[in-house]
Amino acid sequence: MSKFNSYNHKNIEDRIYAYWEKKHCFKPKKNKNKKYFSIVIPPPNVTGSLHMGHALNNSIQDLLVRHNRNKGLETLWQPGTDHAGIATQLVVEKQLLEKGLSRKELGREKFIKEVWKWKNKSGGIITNQLKKLGSSCDWSRDRFTMDEGLSKAVTKVFVNLYEKKLIYKDLKLTNWDTKLQTAISDLEVVQKETKGKLYYIKYKLVDSDQSIIIATTRPETMFGDTAIAVNPKDERYSEYIGREVAIPISNRKIKIITDEYADPKQGSGAVKITPAHDFNDYLVGKRNKLQSINILNKDGTLNKNVPDDYVNVDRLDARKKLISELENKNYLDKIEDINHTVPYGDRTNTIIEPLLTEQWFVDAKKLAKEAIKQVKKKNTNFFPDNWKKTYFQWMENIEPWCISRQLWWGHQIPAWYTESGDIVVAENIKEANKIAKKKFKKNVLLKQDPDVLDTWFSSALWPFATLGWPNAKSYELNRFYKTTVLVTGFDIIFFWVARMMMMGLYFMKEVPFEDVYVHALVRDEKGQKMSKSKGNVIDPLTIIDEFGADALRFTLISMSSPGRDVKLSIDRVKGYRNYITKIWNTFSYCEINNIFKLKKIKLTNIKNPANQWIIKTLNLYKRKIKKNINDYRFDEAAKNIYLYIWNYFCDWYIEFSKPLLNSKNKQIVEETKNVLFHVQMENLSLLHAFIPFVTEELWSLSNLKKIYKTDLVNFNFKKDVKLKKTNGAKDIDFIINFITDLRSIKANLNIAPGSFVNLGINELPKKFQKIINSNELIVKRLGRITNFNIDKSSTKTGKVVLSNNKLSISFGEDLNLEQLVSTLDKKIKILENQIKISENKLKNENFIKKAPKIIIKQEKDLLESGKSEYKNLLEIINSLK
Repeated sequence: MSKFNSYNHKNIEDRIYAYWEKKHCFKPKKNKNKKYFSIVIPPPNVTGSLHMGHALNNSIQDLLVRHNRNKGLETLWQPGTDHAGIATQLVVEKQLLEKGLSRKELGREKFIKEVWKWKNKSGGIITNQLKKLGSSCDWSRDRFTMDEGLSKAVTKVFVNLYEKKLIYKDLKLTNWDTKLQTAISDLEVVQKETKGKLYYIKYKLVDSDQSIIIATTRPETMFGDTAIAVNPKDERYSEYIGREVAIPISNRKIKIITDEYADPKQGSGAVKITPAHDFNDYLVGKRNKLQSINILNKDGTLNKNVPDDYVNVDRLDARKKLISELENKNYLDKIEDINHTVPYGDRTNTIIEPLLTEQWFVDAKKLAKEAIKQVKKKNTNFFPDNWKKTYFQWMENIEPWCISRQLWWGHQIPAWYTESGDIVVAENIKEANKIAKKKFKKNVLLKQDPDVLDTWFSSALWPFATLGWPNAKSYELNRFYKTTVLVTGFDIIFFWVARMMMMGLYFMKEVPFEDVYVHALVRDEKGQKMSKSKGNVIDPLTIIDEFGADALRFTLISMSSPGRDVKLSIDRVKGYRNYITKIWNTFSYCEINNIFKLKKIKLTNIKNPANQWIIKTLNLYKRKIKKNINDYRFDEAAKNIYLYIWNYFCDWYIEFSKPLLNSKNKQIVEETKNVLFHVQMENLSLLHAFIPFVTEELWSLSNLKKIYKTDLVNFNFKKDVKLKKTNGAKDIDFIINFITDLRSIKANLNIAPGSFVNLGINELPKKFQKIINSNELIVKRLGRITNFNIDKSSTKTGKVVLSNNKLSISFGEDLNLEQLVSTLDKKIKILENQIKISENKLKNENFIKKAPKIIIKQEKDLLESGKSEYKNLLEIINSLK
């Protein structure tokens, strides 16, 4: 029974991955080569499950890792997961609610124990899913942002930055989630297009009957207004500057000021300034030294800084109540229905409020200077290069980084407070007590800050903390830092990449990665973003189950063109699954021909032209594919390996080998067997980084594992076979063109591809006759040619042009040449008409001006293909007449 009966991914993928893990195949193999390859995984949230973005990101990483491992480099892919503060806390709180418990009832210590329980039970789901994809991380080094080593690193970094005055506490405006009651990052805010209302409210001038009309979508915030701003160039308001208005309902008086922020073309040109509840207003307030009045409690209700009737009323209910009162008291001018963007928390779906709160901040501006400088010096490079501009834009306009969160799950801030409010920062309570005693000359009671650090703070240390920092003697830190490349999505260049640059340079004095490869989004086949509401989400695990991880990987890699989103379709996955099946079938063919019975591959002086040609073609594409991968052109690498395997190897060489393996010349048979075995070895080693499961299975089944005494995952690429002569390879190029032209003529004449013809080659130049005669077995088999001698006087004989050379061709007895010529004449006339229509369209100025670019391009393509077909048919008709 054949070992290569049929390919079924379900029979091999889990088994092979388990084998790789058991044999520790992913651990770096120490060697003396100075060059190494290292990469850190963007740590997925511990609450997460594999989505198509993960699949693309990790397919690319694994391609790089496996390719460099096969190059013989000491290779580390550092894995790990992120503790995902908000997401994880919400998951566990939800589970507690189902049991009738709340976080606050449980208390901090017990709640954190519950989170760890959940993490130990369910936190490995995403890791196992990455394994299903084939990710070859060194799982023995798996890290977690809350593990003991990383927690120590986080604390050390905080204390160091605080001592250097790069971390400080301040009262600033932040994104506030009223449900979670914590500050959140911009990345955790979703801007939603929403139907809303624009309220036009009259603010009466003090000691006057006149009013200034202000438009706002959040009227309740007017209780926190501290100014009305107009543009200094807006002459309509020049006489009002410096005067006061009274805020409706509360009657608190505020001044009219000038600021460039007010746009004369927007609304009335006058804007209310609420520094405590709007990010733009906060900056206006800073410039003009305005008071900031907070009107919100942390749960989103209004506080004591509003009129009594509104205290403790939720801000959205207060809005309705306020509009009713404004209308009754004639303060409301009008209401407009509008579409506008409203910020929502991505985890809670609650409207986010800008809120003045006391938080911990990193002085990112100082840290950013070196990070900008190193990218400008090209010590870190972005691919595609245009993302460098985005990086600079963010870094040059960077604001203080808010690093504190009002949560329980996370790294608790290593700061303690005395009863009088003094701050002591230390790595632990023991050190804090020592510092306090030294500072205050006595023992003092210390209470730790209840806040935790932003998840991105620990993630920023990922490239060096996962390698053993702060242990300076760590082998991995000294060997693998700086890392070679970071593969990431564009949405976290600022939140993660920039911060790793800042922290890596500050603590390691070296960039954390040489290159940053930024991949695009995975969309559906129509180019739409995948979302549950649209019902167009493609689950990678479903695809893996149905078609295999290899097919999904190859699809994603082949479509990852720089700067272009991946438009994923199931048909593409099916197509690449068929490609894998074709590869499998070539091994079945080799088994039938006893190729794998060879105990070693012997390649000395390759004489047969077809064998020379495949070695030459292999060497060429091997160089191309390796260059593509080194240049981060994964789409080109996939295109080239697909073309080489499908077209050159399967369609041509496998067919060439059939007559050679059946030759009576034993020397040709033995040479072909060895060449075929060698090429299959090279094919698997090239393909492995793209489709690791099927290649490892074929490696084992084909006897290559015994010959090379290693698994494919740890096999080192072999040097190219050098050919003493390549003239034969050039002859095969001529034969391929010759047979392709013959097949094309058959297709144009509607002659069955499998039908046989006779060719008269006496009119060909002698050198071409010699090539055909030398490779007679191949030419006859692939060209479906009976013989090279024909009766020129036969009515079934005509002239054709093959590879720019005329020769006689004789078809079967049932072929009527006159009828063929008549049919082709009709085709010519139809084409002539089509060409004229296209030419006239493209000469028409109105068409060129008004038609969409895509329609114009389609018309040009139609004209081009029509002309090409017309020329071919004309040549055939002329040769047959």
